Parts: sequence; structure tokens; C-alpha cells
Amino acid sequence: MALRVLSRTLLLGLILFLSAALFVACSPEAEETETQEKVLRIGLRKLTTIDPALGANDPEVMFNRLQHDYLIEILPDGTLEPSLATDWEIRDDGLTYTFSLREGVTFEDGSAFGAEDVVFTFERLVSEGSSIVGLMGQNDDESASWSVTAEDDQTVMFTLEEPNADFLYGVASRFAMILSSESDAVNQFGDGENTYASFNGTGPFILVEYATDQVARFVANPDYWGGAPALDGIELVFFDDDQSQLDAFRGGSLDFIIKVPDELSPALEEVTDATVLRRATNTHPVVRLRADEGSIGEDVRIRQAFKFATDRELLNLDALDGAGTVANNDPIGPTYGELYNPQDNREHDPEQARELIAAVMADGTGNGYVVDVDGEARVEVAFYVGDTFEYARVAEFLQQQWRDANIYVELNVVPENVYYADGENNWLNAQLGMTAWGDRPTPQEYLSVAYTEGAAFNESRWVNAELAQLAAESSRTADIEERSAIYDQISGVFLESGPIIIPYFRPVVAAHNNRVVGIDLHSFPGRTDFREVDIR
Repeated sequence: MALRVLSRTLLLGLILFLSAALFVACSPEAEETETQEKVLRIGLRKLTTIDPALGANDPEVMFNRLQHDYLIEILPDGTLEPSLATDWEIRDDGLTYTFSLREGVTFEDGSAFGAEDVVFTFERLVSEGSSIVGLMGQNDDESASWSVTAEDDQTVMFTLEEPNADFLYGVASRFAMILSSESDAVNQFGDGENTYASFNGTGPFILVEYATDQVARFVANPDYWGGAPALDGIELVFFDDDQSQLDAFRGGSLDFIIKVPDELSPALEEVTDATVLRRATNTHPVVRLRADEGSIGEDVRIRQAFKFATDRELLNLDALDGAGTVANNDPIGPTYGELYNPQDNREHDPEQARELIAAVMADGTGNGYVVDVDGEARVEVAFYVGDTFEYARVAEFLQQQWRDANIYVELNVVPENVYYADGENNWLNAQLGMTAWGDRPTPQEYLSVAYTEGAAFNESRWVNAELAQLAAESSRTADIEERSAIYDQISGVFLESGPIIIPYFRPVVAAHNNRVVGIDLHSFPGRTDFREVDIR
């Protein structure tokens, strides 16, 4: 522990030195100061949770990814690459995965990385209720359908109860950053020189300062197993909104910003000495109705009415200038190649929507959300939206479109970190909400975490026996053609009874100044790798 305290003290001194150097570098005489050029300043939305097992969005993942490594990396193109695991073997029956671990790796406190740390990490994902457990395999009682054991110091074995075609993607998920088995606490603040002692990773950067809702400062890990990063440090600067981030980038106080909304993208083109990055992704907004008993969408006719009331093609044009791909109201998008089914979907038909709403009114099954106004049936409900990308603007368009179908919503746009925090009307509880879903390397992850009974993020509370059966079947199916046929059936279930509207799949836009080199924007931007990034 004495070594760790000394290390933290030296690192704090280093970051104070860097901060002082940055201040001096602001003067004209110091414009070429090397220290200034080696600290990358990244603009992000504010964090909600900093626990690696639970932090789901881009800022939270990036915060932890700087400090921790994965067993396997998911590259920007969706392929897998060794990291703390050098290789792995899968038995022919698909039930046993054996990983060989990298030797000579240490945590920040100097302790050696080994198999027990992997076991601790994945067992903690289960005990903390991380959403990724669903993709890796989960029983009906929500227990994991797999176990993990340390065969020796450098070998880990996962044993599955049944084959899982996406198991490697679960092992490589954004939540599965490897933690020290000696951790009494994970990412919890201590006192004095031990303030950041529990932020103990094997990663390329080390946290030395954190001011909630303001900034997180990191310095390069000189003992990183992959070689010290080219950067001296990274600053994550937190903002309430995208416009403020863009202004800071244009003013030169940020070097890199991610997830730029479409309406702000043209302003990027006017920034001199900057590079705009675009990557096609499966990122999409989900407009969803609660579908459990007593909720607005319990009657399937109301779900269908919302679909008929929505002009998805017009939303893509108005919100993205046509840059997205119009969606089919299910989460399986075109970036999945053969697994994507561009089938016909519900056409925009407000008259049909009005008829369905009237039928629900006549049957008295509207649960208080279908009301009679001057002899006409209409839906009235509050609509909660997290302020991400251009989604607030999409919500305004929807509010206008839906009125033609006698759907009247009270729009509530709230900051992203509030929408995803605990609360009565947060993303998991609101009767009607719009949620930002980022890219996933496999479509199975959406099904396992959001659209099956007991799933951690089943925000619609929708339970469908046919979908559950098909999702279980697709999880066991590795053959692409067979899996594609199953996903076609899944799309049909969403079409007929799903409580969601997905207007489009959108590209992700980011930008960096031209002094920055080596950024390969990830399809899930929070997973962008900064180990080879440099400032020149």
C-alpha cells in the first residue's frame, strides 16, 4: 500500500505540473509547449454512474475504458481482437471457452493480473445485475447460465449450460472491464492520498482528479503492458448540452467531441483546422410505450395506433436530412448485413390510427390514457425524452405528427444524465419515452437486455412468448442463414405487437482538431481506443 500511496502522490504532482504547464502554454510565448500538446481534452455529457459493471452510455464507458482493459477488444468494425487474453479455444460442443491470459501485466497498485481477477470481474457482473449477463446467458430465475473458474494463474475457463453464439461478444462487452480481485470497493472515493485508490485498473491511463459534473483528469500509465501511451494525459470535460460542447471545440478549449447532433454538424464544417469523422452504426432512438398491465400500451391497438401515426421517412428527412436509414420498428439494422431484413412496415396512416384509438375508447381498455374530448377519442399522455443527439427535435416533430392521429403528448425533454438516473419518470418508468440506444456488435444484445422477460433494460415491460422463444433459438444458432431466417420472424413479431417505434438508424459524427492523430472512431464512441492517439 505504501508503494500505491507514493505512486498516487507522484501522479498528482505530475498532473499539477501538467496543469501549470498548460496555464503557461496559453501565453503567446509558449504556444509550442510540448506538454500542452500532449494532453487530449475531450468533451462529453455528464456521468450518471461510474461503476464499470453498470455504466452503459458513452461517457461512462469512456471514463472507465481509459483505466481498464478487456479480455477481448471489439474493434470499430465489430471484429474481435485479443487484449488481456492472448487467445482462446472453444470446444466442439460450444459449452467450454478457455482463455490464455497475458503475462507480466500489473494493476496500478503494482499487483499482478491473473485468473482470479477475471473470475472476480465476471462474478461481479452477475452480483451487480449488469445488463450484459442476459447476452452471456441467463436462466429464468435471472441467475447466470454459465460459470467461470481459474484453471491456473494464467488460464480461465467459462462453462456454459447451452451453446451461445454470441458468448464472446458478452465476454468482450463494454461492461466487462477487468477489475482486481483484491478490490474491497470499485470506483469509490476514499480520503486524502487514497482518494482514487479503488480506481485500480490495468489500463493505459490513471485517474488523478475527478470533479463531479466538471472534469476527470488522467495521466498516462508509464508501466502499461502495451507500452506507455503517446499522450501525457487526457481530460474529460463534462457538459450539459451539445451546443456548449461545440462552442468549446470551436473556441479551441476541446480537442475532440463525439455524438454531434445532425443540426450542429454543419457548424463543424466551418471549423478551421478540424477533421469531421462519420461512422455508420446501428445507433437509434427508441420511442416506446409501457405495455404492462394498466399502462398506456397494454392494448396492442394503441401500440399500432402510434406506429400508424408516425411518418418515419419524414422524420429521417427532417431530423437527419436523409442521412439515416429508415427503420422497421425493430432493433435489427442494416449494419448487420445478412441479418437485416428490409421488410415492409406500417405506413403512415393517421386515419387508421384514429380508428384504432376510437375502438379502444369504445371497449374501455385505454387505462385512462384514452379520453373523450368533444365526442372524439384521443390519447393524452406525458412524453419523456433524454436530450441526446437530435432526439429533442425528433420529439417535437412527433408531437406535431401525432396530433393528426388524435394523440396529444405533453413533451418533457430532460438532460441525459437525469433521464438515465433513478426517478419516477426516468427512461425505465415513464409511460411514454424516447431512449437513445447505441450501437451493439450483435443484434442479439438488444433482445437479451431490452425485449425479453426479466431483461435489465426492458423499459417497455413487454413480454411476448413467441419473441422469447425465437430469441432463445437465435442465441444458439451460429449459422448466418439460419439466424437470418429467425431474425426475420422476430421482425414480424415486432411489427404485429411490439410497443416500440424506431424511426431510423443514424450515423455517429465526431470531430477532432488536426493536431490530433490516430483516432479511429468506434461505432460505440465510448469504446474509442486512445492508446495510439497522439498530438503533434
